[in-house]
Amino acid sequence: MHFLVQTVLAVLLLGCCLQSVYGLFPDEAGRIDWYRAQIGVPTKLIPHTANDTSLLYASTQRNVVAALRVDDGQIAWRHVLDEPIRTLLVRDERVLTQSGANESHVRVWDAAGGSLSWQVSVPGAGRAAAFVRGSSDVIAVAGDTLVRLTPESSSPVWELGLNNTAVYQRIVIHDDSVFVIGDAPATRKRKRRLHVVQVEASTGVVQLQYDTAEEVALRGGSVVALETRDYGAYLVWREPKNILWYVHRLGMTSPMWEIYHAKLVEVELMPPEMLSSTISEVDIDPGLKNTARFTLTYEKDSKTKTVVVEMFRDGDRLEMRKIASFLAPGRLVAAGPEHTVVAARSAESGATWRIRGSEKHSGDFVYARTSYGDVVRTALTFVNGQPHVVVQTASGLLAALQPGSDAPVWSRNEALAHAADMALLELLPPASSAEHAAQETDPSVQPSAVARFVLRWLAAARALGNWAASGFGIAGTHRPALGPTDGDHFGFRKLAVFGSATGAVTAVGSQDGAHAWSHHLAVGRAPVRIEHVFVARSGHVLGDAAPVVVAVGRGRNSTVVAAFDALTGNVLSQDVLPFVYVRAFELPATDSASGLRVLGLVVDGSEPRLAVWPATSDAVDAVCAFGSPLFFELGDTAGSTAVRGYRIECSSPREPQLPARLEWEFALPAGERLVSAARYENGAQHTALQGRVLGDRRVLYKYLNPHLGMLATQHEQGIGVYVIDRVSGRLLHSAVHEYASVSRAHPFLATLSENRVIYQFWQGLPEGYVTAVIELFESDRPDTRDERTVVSSSDLRVPSVHSAAFVSPGAATALGTTRTGSSITTRDVLFGLASGKLLALPDALLDPRRPMRAPTKDEQAEGLMEYAAPLPLDPRRVLSHQHMVAGIRHVVSEPTHLESTAVVAAFGLDVFFTRTSPSGGFDQLAPSFSKANLVITTLALAAGCLLGAPMVRRKLTNRAWA
Repeated sequence: MHFLVQTVLAVLLLGCCLQSVYGLFPDEAGRIDWYRAQIGVPTKLIPHTANDTSLLYASTQRNVVAALRVDDGQIAWRHVLDEPIRTLLVRDERVLTQSGANESHVRVWDAAGGSLSWQVSVPGAGRAAAFVRGSSDVIAVAGDTLVRLTPESSSPVWELGLNNTAVYQRIVIHDDSVFVIGDAPATRKRKRRLHVVQVEASTGVVQLQYDTAEEVALRGGSVVALETRDYGAYLVWREPKNILWYVHRLGMTSPMWEIYHAKLVEVELMPPEMLSSTISEVDIDPGLKNTARFTLTYEKDSKTKTVVVEMFRDGDRLEMRKIASFLAPGRLVAAGPEHTVVAARSAESGATWRIRGSEKHSGDFVYARTSYGDVVRTALTFVNGQPHVVVQTASGLLAALQPGSDAPVWSRNEALAHAADMALLELLPPASSAEHAAQETDPSVQPSAVARFVLRWLAAARALGNWAASGFGIAGTHRPALGPTDGDHFGFRKLAVFGSATGAVTAVGSQDGAHAWSHHLAVGRAPVRIEHVFVARSGHVLGDAAPVVVAVGRGRNSTVVAAFDALTGNVLSQDVLPFVYVRAFELPATDSASGLRVLGLVVDGSEPRLAVWPATSDAVDAVCAFGSPLFFELGDTAGSTAVRGYRIECSSPREPQLPARLEWEFALPAGERLVSAARYENGAQHTALQGRVLGDRRVLYKYLNPHLGMLATQHEQGIGVYVIDRVSGRLLHSAVHEYASVSRAHPFLATLSENRVIYQFWQGLPEGYVTAVIELFESDRPDTRDERTVVSSSDLRVPSVHSAAFVSPGAATALGTTRTGSSITTRDVLFGLASGKLLALPDALLDPRRPMRAPTKDEQAEGLMEYAAPLPLDPRRVLSHQHMVAGIRHVVSEPTHLESTAVVAAFGLDVFFTRTSPSGGFDQLAPSFSKANLVITTLALAAGCLLGAPMVRRKLTNRAWA
């Protein structure tokens, strides 16, 4: 009996020591990353059929030319260019692009496969280009020069200098004549007008040049250029304060124009509607037929109406007729084959569309306009003879629709290609887990620690019973369906909330990119340019209020701050503030009423102020009650010559905008201008190791100052680097890199991590990218540190500095470092490369204390290796694997619940998420670990203890009686 009681007590005691064990399901093993290729928000959409495949060609705001498959929306091919695309044309099996602000790059691509057929670059900004009919050549305007380009030569066939007082933005080709049309400015004797130059296409000889169409501009909504195959090319315009249309045949000066009345095509038009009407081009492939179409848009009875007008010749007479009308603006009307046209417009439930032609179709696109904004562009294409209407919304959503269905055939959210910031939110595991058993019956009940322990055991016992009932097999284990807002016990699953320049706030799951919610921020119809996303309330503890994210952006002469429920996307508040902020950051205070983290918005002016959000008295009191003074700086933007630091003052009575007092000014030396600035981001200053342990067991203490900042300047000799304290403005270290330069093609990048400043720049002699590292220590003598318990920025000691420079592994477009929960794991330095690779290099490779010779035993014990200038581009350190992550602009890292592992995100044009373990998975069991052997060994030891205990007691008793 005594033995039985002891056994039961031992089992109970052992049970109290047991902990929950978590694992992955088989289909989750090895899935550590996801990747999404994007094209950006389109500026032009052209449907075309190439090799019997229906494709949708697009040029985008991210300098991308791409072809999408119309049947599924996937990218057939794409190319990312270095300059804005001015022209996109599709003719036969060729795609023409013209791009460049200072130099015109004309490229012709294969329409089906996207391969580059040929390209030529000429001096001058690209303004217009067109295919020469019946030839592979291209006519283009580059700056003030007209050129004919051919694939057979890198030099123009001919070039012609144009009148440099006009801005030429349109080319129309008919037969062997090229008409170049430009906006000529007003002079003392002449009104603003259009200037036309007629050139012989084969020789480049000027045949005629003249002025026409006074008081109109090519892109002013009052003039269109129309082409026909046999009957010539035309200009149609309406002068201001005139209800008549003027039609001019290009190249004909007598008569200069014919006069038409808009009522010939729309009888209900009255003079007020005519005076406010606009006309626009609608044909996407002009010059291939004998009719030309344009749209007439006007307002009547508080509705926007558009008429599609077709112009044609009947013998010698020019005729016009209405072929369709829509309740939609002209910019949302698109042309299709033959006489088919389509229009879409925003509606209460999303959008509605209509097709008019030989067959009539209509339909609705049901979506929340608050999620994606209004429709801004339309295209019409056909798949296997069935019409597909492609609509584009203000936030960047592309959706393909077909008759008979409210749901899209496919959709693409291109808002993420314009993301300016991202916040990663910690998520709770699903509510059905053992940890959440208490809330399954009553979510309002908050159990005690003992109750939670009992509930955890009951849930674990229930799970064990289910496992036994399934035959002790993994296949029978219940696998819960996890959504994008469900977390896991390892902290791998997070919610990524992006803020985009298109006004979109988008939440996706970091594990697989599953869409959670979207919202479109706008002031009126103008989208808000979102620049920051903050986690105002994490809510990662059971029973907490819902997590909240806050997006901050710029409207028209205003600042917009919107708070969202992070799990549902519901808008909690949206404030339009009557000022334009210059800086937004988190303050070390919490609003007691809402539980939200307080944000600071700097309002610049003769007397800078700090606007507090939420704009409540509790939030202001929380900021003013903070124990230490709060500071911010201004002037740390490109082009500045001085940086100023301000101290926040708490006045009485307190207002939502707190005054700020100038505390210090850091003036740059004469001839220098600021090109970049950096500070700690995303907890990079945190560390668990206060020093570097040397090989002889002495310690070199790190200089850990959370107020470190770095300034980079450009001057005649090269680049200057300054490390300052952002509270006192004190200079801590400076360096000069000769022959270095900063430009748009070669940006300066920097990141701060613990006691290191890491930056990359372009060096002209010798040419190449250089990565430099500055590491700060409290002293150059080991075991020496600042013993003061309270350290003020006004009384800082000068740090000891070690620095080194390395040859970069490639041109980087973003820099960052990994971050783990306790900062015990060594950090990797993350390089987002222009080649599309995400590279992670151990910080030991960038250690500035690497010796220039073979390391000694003590240096080897410390982990130092001999200095080598080139940093390796090791394929094993490429986190993006086979993916080419185009246009990386940001690299962000967040910790998981495992100290060894961090989540890494890279985004710009494409989006990529992965996990990495810089020091290896030291807190994870290897796949080769034998769990069966562990169970058998444990059971054998337990059985041995139970069997051996009576024998040991008997032996001890016999020894006592001996």
